[in-house]
Amino acid sequence: MTSSSLTHPVMKEDGECINWAELPSELTSSILGRLDSIDILENAQKVCTSWYRVCKDPSMWRKIDMRSSGDLGLILEMMCRHAVDRSQGGLLEIDICYFFTDSLLNYIADR
Repeated sequence: MTSSSLTHPVMKEDGECINWAELPSELTSSILGRLDSIDILENAQKVCTSWYRVCKDPSMWRKIDMRSSGDLGLILEMMCRHAVDRSQGGLLEIDICYFFTDSLLNYIADR
């Protein structure tokens, strides 16, 4: 989906137009919340301004899923720290299989 498809209205069958950028933030949050944290940080937040605002909301970061099949090492750790910071102390659950370090665990515990 391109950013232009988000800002241009889409015609429904009944002739009514929908502008995806005008979805309520709660609905956008529910949709984006189905993505893993890596997809949010690397892709979703870059789609448009309204998605960026939703992606920065601390409620999006109560559960952080950083499972990855790739070998991203240090990049994953930096992304994880960024996601933890975005939770603003509201982190309830985190999945960091395969790449955690003592330093990262201490960072998470301190927040």
